[in-house]
Amino acid sequence: MSSDNRAEESSQVAGWYLTELIRCSLHGEVPGRKPEGCTWEQLWQLARWNHVESMAAPAIRRYSGELPHEPGNIWKQTLDETVYRRVRFDMEREQILTALADRGIACLPLKGILVAGYYPEPGMRWMCDNDILYGYVEPDGAGGWKLRGTDAGEQDHWVQKAQEELVSVMTDLGYEVECLEGNHDSFHKKPFFNFEMHRRLVDAACGLAGYFENPWQRAVRNGEHEFGYHFSDEDEYLFLISHAWKHFHGSGCGIRTLADEYVVLKQKGEMDWDYIHRELAQLGVADFEESLRKTAVNVFSRAGRPDEKDWDMVWYMLGCGTYGTFSNRIRLRMQEHGGSRKSYLAERFWIDEDRMREFYPFFYRHRALRAVLPVYRILKGICIHPGKLLQEWQEVNKYRVKDEEQE
Repeated sequence: MSSDNRAEESSQVAGWYLTELIRCSLHGEVPGRKPEGCTWEQLWQLARWNHVESMAAPAIRRYSGELPHEPGNIWKQTLDETVYRRVRFDMEREQILTALADRGIACLPLKGILVAGYYPEPGMRWMCDNDILYGYVEPDGAGGWKLRGTDAGEQDHWVQKAQEELVSVMTDLGYEVECLEGNHDSFHKKPFFNFEMHRRLVDAACGLAGYFENPWQRAVRNGEHEFGYHFSDEDEYLFLISHAWKHFHGSGCGIRTLADEYVVLKQKGEMDWDYIHRELAQLGVADFEESLRKTAVNVFSRAGRPDEKDWDMVWYMLGCGTYGTFSNRIRLRMQEHGGSRKSYLAERFWIDEDRMREFYPFFYRHRALRAVLPVYRILKGICIHPGKLLQEWQEVNKYRVKDEEQE
């Protein structure tokens, strides 16, 4: 057997055992002995790549076999660290939500904030940041909510005002502004606090943007709390699936997404599935949801029997890491353009009005300057992240043959 084949086999053994450790953690079971085909170091590196160290930690804690002292301490320590992070994040988030409510701004926590609470032990779900939808809202006349304002101009005014108030709140709390472009605003404070405050649920370039155009339409007020909101179980599930789809088809996503799917199903299995299936069809992600749900149940449930297709998804997701890879991103985008560099680069050079409005509002408002935007974007890229531009060019250049064949 060649060294490449041995490495691939060892990687798959490590991948299989890591999913088994997570499954045992989810059910409070004692895992079987580590297979001979992988090492504890391989398992640790694969878990870190996917940010699931703390998901496997409860099973490691119950492991009955011989465990080297140092790896054992690292695995067990990571669960304590994640619990600590979660408690600190909860305290920070409460300060932020209270401060925004005092200024009349509505907030709706999203994604990992909620999913972390569905795991059987505190601290199993590691989070890099907290995501929160925010804005000035008012009744939409149909039983839901919408951004304040009678037309697009008024809504833009209130969105900008909410952003200004948010920046004031976050800087008062000691946060640094990292980004105020796109569909969310990013803030950071040492030692590890990252908050992504969303003005929209998805960016304008995403194929799901139309469905989530009014992100408050399906929001439900938290009892008598005037500025606290949540989604129904069904709409929370639809957003989680949509978010997973976006990442899976954008640059890939890791095994944590599969574990999230399983714990959500286990926690909220008694949902209105007729409604969910109708909305999934409208979103165009029904096939993806079915594959993700089937694989999650087969891999992580007690009675699951994963088939070859399930394992193909597991291997792919394990290889993607938590947030996917840049190479995947370019490959998937190039596939959308039929492998043509010219088509891909044309889209990168000239962006549509929706993306311009979201990412470059100054140029959107000043039509006479739009011709300068491509040059501005290139110069900005060279100044801020030249390495990324070079990497993108190298990846796209792999498709040169396709363009040469077409000429």
